[in-house]
Amino acid sequence: MRQKLLLALIWLVTGLVIVLLYNNHQPFGATVEELIWFAIALTVLVLGLPHLKHQLILYAWVLYCGGLLLDLFDDLMGAELMLVNIFDTSLKHLGFLLTCYGLHTIIQQKKETISALNKEIARRHELEQQLKFDATHDELTELGNRRACFERFESLCKNSSFLYYFDLDNFKLANDHHGHHTGDEILKKVAQAMARQFSADACFRIGGDEFVAFTQEANLQEDELRAMLLEEVFEYGVGVSIGKAAADPAQDPDALLHQADLSMYENKAGKSIRTKIRKP
Repeated sequence: MRQKLLLALIWLVTGLVIVLLYNNHQPFGATVEELIWFAIALTVLVLGLPHLKHQLILYAWVLYCGGLLLDLFDDLMGAELMLVNIFDTSLKHLGFLLTCYGLHTIIQQKKETISALNKEIARRHELEQQLKFDATHDELTELGNRRACFERFESLCKNSSFLYYFDLDNFKLANDHHGHHTGDEILKKVAQAMARQFSADACFRIGGDEFVAFTQEANLQEDELRAMLLEEVFEYGVGVSIGKAAADPAQDPDALLHQADLSMYENKAGKSIRTKIRKP
């Protein structure tokens, strides 16, 4: 409210002065121009003052207004009456230059602030992406975890023909015999081989040494698949049992995984029978 009253007062006084100049037959054109510019400068100062936090620009604009006021007095009263009017142009120029410098300083500060905000936004985005990745991926193998498997189960089944279920044989023995570090390496190498065969987006570690993979290939040979998965870890004495089930997006994920799990245990039992040593 005060701001509106002050603005009204500025332009009311400006209008009255213009009327007086006209009635007194004073030199009209240049003086009125200086008067209007002075009123505009004051208006800008009043409008910007509540939002102006940069002291340099405030002082610079006051200097500029002071130069305009002296220039106005020079037109109205004559330079011989006020020697200080010799500074009117200097004050206007100084105020203008200081205003430009203050604006340049503000722009630089804003650029630095924006740059810092952009870096913070980028850092937060990276953190969000990392948190999202950590929530849906196995930390050791970097394959999708059980949660990710169930979240994407239906879409993967729609784009796949078969679901494969893998379980490492004798992994606990290898882990106990060679140490946990070697056990971790076995899991990572098997996961890497699986990702090369099926793509990382279609592979999941759903348990300690249990994995799931989705594929469109219908003619995968079990022995070749087993050899490929164990190529870099066969020296540790581990094997892999493989189960398979037809991917059906309409079927319950737990039921389909259970079906593949049963197939895997049949495969494991069959291998046990084939490798069992007969008594004489």
